[in-house]
Amino acid sequence: MPRPKSKKAAAPVRGRSAKPSARRAVKPARRQADAASTSTPEAAKAQPNQRIGVLIDADNVSHQHLPTLRRFIGETEISAARAYGDFNGRLSGWRAAAQDWPELNLVDQRSYTPGKNAADMRLTIDAVKLMAGANPPTTLIFVTNDSDFTPVVEDAKRLGVRIIVMGERTHKALRSTAHHYLNLSELRERMDNEQAAKSDPRIALGLLAQALRALTPKTNKDVGALLDQFEKMLPELRFADAPRPPREAGPRREAREPRPERPQREPRQAREPRAPREARPAPDNSGQDYRDRPNLSSAQQAQGKAEADQRRAQLQQRQDIIDALVDVATGLAPEGEWLKVEVIKKFLLQEHPGLEANAPRYAKFYRMLEDTGRFDVQLQGSTVMARLKE
Repeated sequence: MPRPKSKKAAAPVRGRSAKPSARRAVKPARRQADAASTSTPEAAKAQPNQRIGVLIDADNVSHQHLPTLRRFIGETEISAARAYGDFNGRLSGWRAAAQDWPELNLVDQRSYTPGKNAADMRLTIDAVKLMAGANPPTTLIFVTNDSDFTPVVEDAKRLGVRIIVMGERTHKALRSTAHHYLNLSELRERMDNEQAAKSDPRIALGLLAQALRALTPKTNKDVGALLDQFEKMLPELRFADAPRPPREAGPRREAREPRPERPQREPRQAREPRAPREARPAPDNSGQDYRDRPNLSSAQQAQGKAEADQRRAQLQQRQDIIDALVDVATGLAPEGEWLKVEVIKKFLLQEHPGLEANAPRYAKFYRMLEDTGRFDVQLQGSTVMARLKE
């Protein structure tokens, strides 16, 4: 009998790998669709005398849902409210959002090993500690999309804890394990609609019509017909804050005649160049004492000292000025009593007008008092004081 032909292994095609899976294109992971709520907010609401624990997996839930979560909890007692994640990195937006919820504690947990979610581990450990505490919560709210928390949720249910899971793309395993699952986007939309309905006067009028219908005997056909007519009018009612109905299309206005073109303006004449400003006169530093100018160089200090000595010598030759200064000071206060220098100068000009003609120039009046040799001068706070020497 002829021997069967052996099957030869197909030779690998040149340019391709022997393992086709190694070069297979990896398809990007598809975004998981949002999971619809399996409970209503009314059913998931906490019962009276309940204590709530809130554990948030901030790694896969946006901080934009915090206002919705807080509105859902309302005034129920919170035994613990914590969010877990690396809030110094990409989750830094949580810090600003958490300022409006003082009870929320941000547990900063960094992932030290790549691929290991340390925040999930920390959340699981804290959930066990809460259930084992002296005053455990009666309801635990897990805000997450991760199915890794399914085991701890199952353990909590065995201990009699009521479990509520909130998220958007939460895994089916975790949704089916919890008592209630609420989609955060759906919850926010529903709560916003309920809030808007409370402020809609049409809703209130509709309830009033139902109450009147219930109180009116069915034999009174006239009232029933009026209520029917009123209920038909409700959708068409317009209120002050309601948008106005669109206007009916009316006859178009005739097009206006085009405006005549404006005459072109004549070009402005070039302005004449301004005359250069006159140089400001240099400040008059005559009478300035070198002791009042601390930033002078050595040469300037020497020159200033010579000018001060010259002014002092000129003042000593004007005995009339010295006698007038002593006379004014004696009239204001006895010897040895301090006076304001401004007061002495004021009365000197009043009682001896024209005395300063041809007098040496002093920029500081108290320097003149010092150069007479008859006055002591000192600074008291921001005021310069002087007194006659005894």
